Amino acid sequence: MNRKSEHNNNSISGLSAEHFITNDDSLASLLLNHGIQVRDFILLSFLSDQGPMTAVRLARVVGIEPSLILEGIKRLTAANLLIREPSATDDILDSVARLTTRGEKIASRISEQIENPG
Repeated sequence: MNRKSEHNNNSISGLSAEHFITNDDSLASLLLNHGIQVRDFILLSFLSDQGPMTAVRLARVVGIEPSLILEGIKRLTAANLLIREPSATDDILDSVARLTTRGEKIASRISEQIENPG
């Protein structure tokens, strides 16, 4: 469950938090340059670090209400950064969120920019 990101040896969420603290609001501009709202970045980073997971599990891991997770999943899906695979029960909260190829590439680019600023 503590799978390291395929993009680097460190956690993208940990690196980005460190980068944000060090460089003030530069992470916000970096995300906006990639078309990601800051509020959805945590979802992208957890999916990049941990791999696909259900909306319910993502809500538990991140500590955000499931309804807010679903809103974020919808925004990231509309941006073609992730896909939602329906569950066998048709319960939207049991659907699996997975990064798209574009989502993986952008997560990798953000991670590289955080590790090698400027």
